[in-house]
Amino acid sequence: MSRRVSLIFMILLIVAVTGAYAQKNYSDIAANQRETILSEPFDNNSNSWITDNQWIAGKFVNGRYDITCKNFNKNTGLTYKTVSIDQSKDFEVETSFTVINGSGALVFGLSPRNFDHYRVEIDEKKNLLIVKNIPSRNKIEKIFSGKEENLLKDIGFYNKITVRKMQGVYYIFINDILVNQIENVTLDGDQIGFSVGLNSEITVDYLNVSYLKSKPAEPILAERSTIITKPDSSKILAQLVAKRDSLIAAKLRDSLTRLQAQIKITPPPPSTPAIAWVSPSGTTTILSSYNNTVRVKAKINSSSEINSALFYVNGESKGDGIIVPVQGEPGAFTVEKTITLNAGENNVYLVATSVGGLSMKSDIRYFSNPLASMPEIRWGFPTPPKSMVSTETITLEVCIKSAADLMSASVTVDGAQIRVARVFQRQNNDTCNYVWKPQIPLREGDNSIYVNAENAAGSNMSDNRIIKFSRAIAEKRLALVIGNSDYSNGTSLKNPKNDANLIEATLKNLGFTVVKQLNCRKDSMINAIKDFSRKLNDYNVALFYYAGHGVQVDNVNYLVPTDAKLDHKEDVSFDAIPVTMVTDQLKRNAANTNIVILDACRNNPYKAWARGGNEGFKAIGPVNGTIISFATSEGATASDGEGSNGLFTQELVKQMEIAQPIMNVFINTRKAVFTKTNGQQMPTEWNYLLTTDFSFKK
Repeated sequence: MSRRVSLIFMILLIVAVTGAYAQKNYSDIAANQRETILSEPFDNNSNSWITDNQWIAGKFVNGRYDITCKNFNKNTGLTYKTVSIDQSKDFEVETSFTVINGSGALVFGLSPRNFDHYRVEIDEKKNLLIVKNIPSRNKIEKIFSGKEENLLKDIGFYNKITVRKMQGVYYIFINDILVNQIENVTLDGDQIGFSVGLNSEITVDYLNVSYLKSKPAEPILAERSTIITKPDSSKILAQLVAKRDSLIAAKLRDSLTRLQAQIKITPPPPSTPAIAWVSPSGTTTILSSYNNTVRVKAKINSSSEINSALFYVNGESKGDGIIVPVQGEPGAFTVEKTITLNAGENNVYLVATSVGGLSMKSDIRYFSNPLASMPEIRWGFPTPPKSMVSTETITLEVCIKSAADLMSASVTVDGAQIRVARVFQRQNNDTCNYVWKPQIPLREGDNSIYVNAENAAGSNMSDNRIIKFSRAIAEKRLALVIGNSDYSNGTSLKNPKNDANLIEATLKNLGFTVVKQLNCRKDSMINAIKDFSRKLNDYNVALFYYAGHGVQVDNVNYLVPTDAKLDHKEDVSFDAIPVTMVTDQLKRNAANTNIVILDACRNNPYKAWARGGNEGFKAIGPVNGTIISFATSEGATASDGEGSNGLFTQELVKQMEIAQPIMNVFINTRKAVFTKTNGQQMPTEWNYLLTTDFSFKK
């Protein structure tokens, strides 16, 4: 009897010690203990992730988010969104991504004010790095680094990263294995997202953020403890807990298993998962038109947690689906995934594996996809059949509709093939599956241009475009300048009138014909924009400058006239001017050099309804032939300035009067403003110019 009591006491001691390792095991939190805050499968961009700015390019393809670093100014890239989390609660952030080349990271706790954040980073050589990055103090605190050849998967395979906060401690898991824990963590912001290193590209499969519910007690051995007089073992426990090493934890679990066997405590064996298809419900699905991707869903019943649910298409693994517990049904889970289909016949099945290692294969579902048709090609630029340019290199833009994967595309100039591409990123767009922007050289005189595209069904050729190149074409420059300072229904601003006057004088010295309007009411602004747009055909350089109040509502940017009365959010669409009223006119003249400068991100006077959530402007999508400059970064505000001019405009005109390419003007302006505001204001531009050699001062 005494030996049996001793064994039970040892088990209780081991259970107490392994309690300190509660988060050493990923499976300690079951699926039904998670309350979803964000479930992002990346089927589309409904959550407004960044797809194009100076630092990254992002694409949503077949249920994944492809992110590439643009190496702008030798900087890494960031994409992120706000996920409001109650920091007093336990929570978990989990993602799965693969590094195509270079390095990538899960970023959490990021502050958009100063970009301080924590980062869990992996690279193509299987190095793991956990850091606290503090740009506000130009400092990086390394928490963990090491080569993890046995833990991290090869390029092309997804690595699962989990950050779990429990009782004030942050546990970092890689592929369900604990690698580190961090204490005394204070998150600087609510932004969660991804970073890509220089010359790097990653593909993200999903991102889930959840609150964690409290874990129920385990009563089996606790009931027996009432018959035992437990000796004072605090010293032993303190020593064991202090080590907290995964090897020790493994040995303790092995000892527990052996002791359980001796006293005949045998846990019930896990059951094999049972799989039932939800969508599609029928065995065969015949698609009426070619569909490259479909969303499939199944229900899994299992007595233990589901470790993985792999989907296969025509025998090839397409990765894990998203597993979600069914509310109110213990042991029931749903799994979903967007999969890519081939032309013709496709078979799809699912293999579910429980934590206990038992696997089950589902029934097969068949998809019959029509055979693909040849590509269709439409011109984005140049749009007219004949056009004239003064630069010897131009960037074409073609929209290619191809149900099947695009195999190649080429450009032919005067009968000679000069550009060929074989790698493309598919877009989730029914009318334009691929956008290709090849840069081509031109010879003096007429250039006859065709684009050819090929897929599995064959090749097709575009309509012809004739582009005449002549260096002798003189630049004719037109500018519309608006400065709104005196607002009748909102906070007036000191400097926009002064800024408009300064820009007007500068542009006139640089050869622009300038139309200036100050303190414009809505009807005056609309009439000025109308007159400006009517003159665009007679000029090949057009510039629009606005200083004053600007707001963004529901991802639309607006310029605020001086008579606008914006008592409610809905008033904006009636009383303010959308920026697209200007950019849509410029887009029709994409062969020109078009410049939009918006110094309109001042303090928001309408916080009663904006609630601070719509500060600053939203990034503007591609406008062919146009560069768009904001006085500060997306979603931020700019100061009205302490002197007689706003800082952005003051620095901008200095750079305009230096003989340098247009991109250098904006880059050097950004550097000056960033430095003089101690990093608080970051001017930003989006460049869609189709020429590279424009300079304000020749």
